[in-house]
Amino acid sequence: MMRKQLLLLFVLFFGLSHAQEPWQIPKQAEVMENPFSDRPGIVESGRKIYKNLCVSCHGAKGAGDTVAAAALNPKPTDFTTAIFQKQTEGSVYWKLSEGRGIMASYKNILSEEQRWSLVAYLRTLGKEPETIEKKKQDEKVISEPSIPSEGTKQNSKAKKYTNNGVDAFPFTQLVNAQTTHIIQPKGFGLTIQHRFGVTQFDEEFFRNFMGLDLSANMRFAFEIPVNEKIYLELGRTRYGKYYDFGGKYLIFQQTKDNKKPVSLVFYGNVALSTEKKIHYPKGTTFSDGRKFKYQLPHRVIYNSQFIVSRKFSDRFSFQIASVLIWRNLAPTNERNYIFAFPVSLRYKTGLVSAIDLEIAPDTYHKIIPISLAYEIASSGSHVFQITITNSNRILEQKVFTEPVQDYSKGKFILGFNLKRYF
Repeated sequence: MMRKQLLLLFVLFFGLSHAQEPWQIPKQAEVMENPFSDRPGIVESGRKIYKNLCVSCHGAKGAGDTVAAAALNPKPTDFTTAIFQKQTEGSVYWKLSEGRGIMASYKNILSEEQRWSLVAYLRTLGKEPETIEKKKQDEKVISEPSIPSEGTKQNSKAKKYTNNGVDAFPFTQLVNAQTTHIIQPKGFGLTIQHRFGVTQFDEEFFRNFMGLDLSANMRFAFEIPVNEKIYLELGRTRYGKYYDFGGKYLIFQQTKDNKKPVSLVFYGNVALSTEKKIHYPKGTTFSDGRKFKYQLPHRVIYNSQFIVSRKFSDRFSFQIASVLIWRNLAPTNERNYIFAFPVSLRYKTGLVSAIDLEIAPDTYHKIIPISLAYEIASSGSHVFQITITNSNRILEQKVFTEPVQDYSKGKFILGFNLKRYF
């Protein structure tokens, strides 16, 4: 039974079987031309990107014949075939940008120029080696021209299709905090969040294996898109045995022309604890003196928030949120409601890596919840993060309503996040 469950999880996570229909490419995308085709080094730039992002599935020569490719269904595209090479530049660019299924979407990972450089390199995979070498030699002797202006025919064609929207964050969550990203209606998302036990740099650090041997918390969640502005989520967290249901709505999105300088979303989530009945001391009362009786509504806790974000450059994104947490049941000396104002930052350190930071002051804690993550592997469809936090709670409802560890005393919690879009 356990083997069957593990196999099912493996198939779900890596998407080894994913039936797909033929690409439906907009006509305006098909006629796009590469506005950077005359830029020196564009093919070499695309080759480096291909080596980092594509070679594991499509192979060093683009034939899609790797060991990893053998396990995938559908099979990775063979870029050397005449069928692929007969496609227009715009069609290839659109596919790279949008992605689908196990094929990543790179519009939030690679800049426009990087995607076009990848298109330029893919064009060389169907040509003879000497043709490629001649192309490289030609690029070396050409003096660098100016970038085509906005008014040129090439850029004009590109702008006919290019989405004017700017996505500050490529994924729906940073570490614990929600972002303004909306999962697109092409499949669904799976999130796995894991927090190990509280540890510190002392004689027990290696004995308990950096906290991995201690009691851990975990959350699984599925994200299901409704349309381009709305998605729903369903999750299950170990601590408290919480089932949570939520959704996110994109009110408006930042645009490249800065007519809308920021993105704004609304997010809501309700969580229900399924722990066994909690036993309280005999004679426990409500604050008004009524006899206390633990009921179903007492198990519920709510989270609602507005999030504002801005992408300042290809490397740096920033957001701030206004969060209201409501508990149906709270200790006598505490309020049912808590406000929080988490600030989140993301800085790209490489082509597919980034550092994420969350600082979340609220009206409950004296010690501020702070989380840090390093994305060591990401693309448009998956991300892996190593996290350091001072809270082993994962749901924001619990992060903002339960004690956190004191970094100044050397205590912290290691963990990881895995997110996959199908």
